[in-house]
Amino acid sequence: MKDYQRILVLGSPGAGKSTLTQKIARKKQLPIISLDQLFWIDNETTITTEELKTALQPLLAEERWIMDGNFASTLPLRLERTDLILYLKVSRLKAMYRVIKRYWRYRGKPNPSGNPDRIDWEFLQYIWEFPKTQEPLVKKYLKEASRAIPVISGTSVEILQKLDA
Repeated sequence: MKDYQRILVLGSPGAGKSTLTQKIARKKQLPIISLDQLFWIDNETTITTEELKTALQPLLAEERWIMDGNFASTLPLRLERTDLILYLKVSRLKAMYRVIKRYWRYRGKPNPSGNPDRIDWEFLQYIWEFPKTQEPLVKKYLKEASRAIPVISGTSVEILQKLDA
């Protein structure tokens, strides 16, 4: 694995961002920054986008990290410090299944990923529409970035294989 020091993990909810992030963090001994843990104060309350950007500033200034989470509004800020993007791609059905499974698994218990303890129609629709709405937005921000950033996309297994090659 090349010596990337600041890695951004993107993908649909349920794609496996947190799991992949944890595996790579252990292997490379990188500190993890979870946007969900920053964004969700509790099961019902979030911070504002501006508060999230402010909270991210000192974390992004660190020399080493792996960060998981989408939050398109903060992507330009994060891209300025990113060495590598890992873009997880899974089918919409698999993503939905994983999100529902995670909900049942952590129902009534703290979720280590920082996700809220609920699923609603709006969230399921966001997952279903993710390839049409969010992927083009990520591509747009990558084009506008001040420098070229390598992107590795695929499933978790495919990404780990590419990183080890």
